[in-house]
Parts: sequence; structure tokens; C-alpha cells
Amino acid sequence: MCPYCSANTPLHRSGPPDLRPLSALRLTEQEWAEYRRANKPDDTYKRFGENAGTKLRVVGFNEDTKSVLRASNTDGNDYIEVGWSAMDSLLWIGQRIEDKIRVALHHWVLATSDGVIFKTFGELVCTSPAFRTQDQVVLTLLVPSDLSEFVASHMKEHAWNRLLAGKAMSSDALDKATAEFHLIDPKPSRHWAAYLAQRTADSKHLTDDLSAYSGEDLPLAYEKIESSIDEVLSGTDLGEMEAVVHDCVIPLSPDFSDDGWGNISGAEVLTRIYSPTLPSAVDIYLEYHYRTRYSSVEFFCNIYYRAHPKISKELKRTVPQNERKLNGFKRMLQMGLADMPPGRRWRAVDERCFDISPMEVQSLHRLLFGERSKMDVKKAEDEETNEPDADTPLPDRISLADMMELFLASVGIVYTTAREAGDDDEFSMGEMTWEGLRGSERWMGRNLRRVCEIDPLEGDDKESEEEGIDDEEDDYDDEDEDEDYGPRGDPGCRHQ
Repeated sequence: MCPYCSANTPLHRSGPPDLRPLSALRLTEQEWAEYRRANKPDDTYKRFGENAGTKLRVVGFNEDTKSVLRASNTDGNDYIEVGWSAMDSLLWIGQRIEDKIRVALHHWVLATSDGVIFKTFGELVCTSPAFRTQDQVVLTLLVPSDLSEFVASHMKEHAWNRLLAGKAMSSDALDKATAEFHLIDPKPSRHWAAYLAQRTADSKHLTDDLSAYSGEDLPLAYEKIESSIDEVLSGTDLGEMEAVVHDCVIPLSPDFSDDGWGNISGAEVLTRIYSPTLPSAVDIYLEYHYRTRYSSVEFFCNIYYRAHPKISKELKRTVPQNERKLNGFKRMLQMGLADMPPGRRWRAVDERCFDISPMEVQSLHRLLFGERSKMDVKKAEDEETNEPDADTPLPDRISLADMMELFLASVGIVYTTAREAGDDDEFSMGEMTWEGLRGSERWMGRNLRRVCEIDPLEGDDKESEEEGIDDEEDDYDDEDEDEDYGPRGDPGCRHQ
């Protein structure tokens, strides 16, 4: 018999939860022991809890939940602590909590201090930003009747823009765009009206997408892109202009998938980058696939760009379909693995194409940031702060390499180009990794230096010749190679 509703069932899992205060639902030790005998879960949650070296804290939302927590520990604290690990699930954590408070988890929920409510216990902790903090994880214990009050005071909202829109003093399109988007030294053009309409529409599209996740953590794609943009822009000479440029980057359709172990397995991202000074924009599109098999790896990473030198009234959000239908995009770069030979003798042979030219990079820089001056930016730096002079124009504050790194960041990839001897070419992976990009750091840096007017470093004139290990031949075929999976790449490149 269920101890909560007196129904002729040992469990209370179906139907609405009991709406009585949590203190009224707390069972005695004997009742809880009987409940556990009738509902004996797999003891995995105990094993993970016993071996966990890290403790999370559970606090109460109101006085009633706090009283239950005080009664659940010998120290009289209005909180409890349970062990957890990076391999944990929210269900196992919940089972440890219910063992302490002696209230079945069907009748309560957990939330984070910033307003994320875990509506189910199905999440893995590795997928939740709440468990990536360096500090102790703190969760709030709630009963369903508390949710409306909690949401009113803690609802997590998401905003992309760093700057609030200003108010224009006239109806002129340029004045409106300058006030709305904090444009930097904008140039007169008859295309500002289209720029204003199109960027407003794209911003609303992003805002609507983010609002769908109110009360939840943002999907991985948005978090990865935003952190990537922040990391890249922080390394530029933009200074106070950094927030303006950040708001110019608008993810239109980000979609990531991961393998559950911290590796991104697939991504399709379309991001539009508006100019902060001209009525123009550039679209960046990424398609990425990474999958390990028994004796081989599927991988490709293709990045395309599409320039909009003059904003039209309706910019389509199309993406490349195939080599014959690129929808105005051009290839920026392609990376993949040759499908040779198949089976057990397969080895990782890189096939990479860096398609964008120095002239195209310079053209995109002019399109987004304006004409660069002939001044030496280093000479214009303040000797004490090592910062550019206040009069340094925008095009001289963000280099060609900065722009290319921003393009990569706009689809979630953080890359740092070595500018001088002693610097490193590197991908910054963060919590979720682009495993397929490992080993391409020097290739990427060598090509970026070539197209971005950076002096070559020692070894840049030598192609890397990394080859996979040739496995010994087996007398059986690998039956795991069950499908062909390929990108819309250059027919001359044979990506797997």
C-alpha cells in the first residue's frame, strides 16, 4: 500500500504528486524501510555516492522544506549534503536525497539558484552547466506548490545582446540603426533602411529562440558559441567596442549533438555577422561530423562563408545543399579523413583544403570593418597601458587574423593563431571538445598566417606528414563499416 495516498500499490509514481507540505510527507524510518523494500531500486546510486569525493548541497526554498532538511541531519543545519561525481545522473542524486529526507522523489523537484528547474530526473550531470562550477554545487528543494512562487522570483531568462538599444532622435534609418545597435562611425548609405529591418528581424528570431528556454539551461550550441565569441574578442584591441561587435554576431540556426562523454559528434550552424559600421554582413556556415568505429573514424569539418556587401530587404537563411547548390556560399576550409584502405588496415590520413585566399580575407575585412589605414597600430599604442590610442579606427583594432578567428568562434570553435616565435597554434576546447580538430592546429595556423599578412614561423614552409599507424592485416573483414557518410565537400577531396 502506498504510504502517501493509501492506494493498493507499493509505489506512488503515476498521477499528480501529493500537494501537502513536504513535512507532512516525510516518513518515519520504519515506513521508509517498508517503502524501500517494496520499491527497491538498483544500488548503482549508492555505489556512486559512496565513492564520490565531492559533495553537493541541497537547501530548502521555504521554511517547511528547511524544517525537513533540519530533521534529516544530526547537525541541525537547514541543508543536507550528498556525494556526486561527473559520471552521475540526476536520478541517482535524487535517490540519495530521498534516502536522507525520506520523501519519495515523485513529490518534489530540484532547481538551481539561477532559476533552472530540473523537470525530470533523466539528465546526466555532464550535460548540465549547473555541475560545471568550480564552487560547490547548490540545489534548491521544492514541492510542486512552490513552483509558481519560485518561477516568479528566480525564472532564468536568456539575453544575447550586451548593450541595450538606444532611442533615435529622428526617423532617419541611419540614426535609428546607430541608436539601436550602437554603430561605430557609420558611413552614409541608402541601404541602412534594409540593414535596420533585416538585423531587427534576425535579432527577434534569436530572441524568440532563446525565450523558448526560459527556466532552463541553454542548449550546448548557444553556450559554446557565446563563450567562443567572448574568448576571441577578449584577445583583440577592441576595448569598449567589444560589446558592439559581440552583438553583431547572431546565431540563426545552431544545432549541436554530443556523444554523452564530452565530445561534439555533430554540428550544423548558420551564423550571421553584421558590420558595426557598414550596411553589410557575412554568413558563416559549419557542418561537422565525428564518429568512432571499431577500427576507423568518420570525420569531416567544412566551413563556408557568404558575403552580403549590400543588405537586401530579405536575407534568406539558406545553407549549402551540395557542390552544385551552394546558395551563394563559398568554401572557406575543409577537413576530413581519407577513406583508405577500408577495414582493419584503415589508417588516419588527413585530407584538408584551405580554400579562402588572402585577397578574399582582405575583402571580407573591408566589408565588415571598413578600410584599414596605413598607420602602424603598435606605434599608436599608449606606452603605459599598451592599449591602442583612443583615436585608432575600428578597422585597425581588429586584425585579419582576429576576424578569421571570430568567424570560427561564430560557429563555436575557438582557435588562437601564433603570431610570433614562441606562440602556439591551438584550439581551445573547453568542456565540450571538437575531437576531430585535434592534430590540425599547425595546419590551421600556417594557412591563417599565409592569408592574414602574418610573417611565417619556422616550419611553416613544410607540410606536416602525420600518418596513422598501419595495423597488421587481419584475416577477417570489419563488418562495422555499415554505411557511407560524407559531407558536401570538394569532389577532389575524399573525406570519409
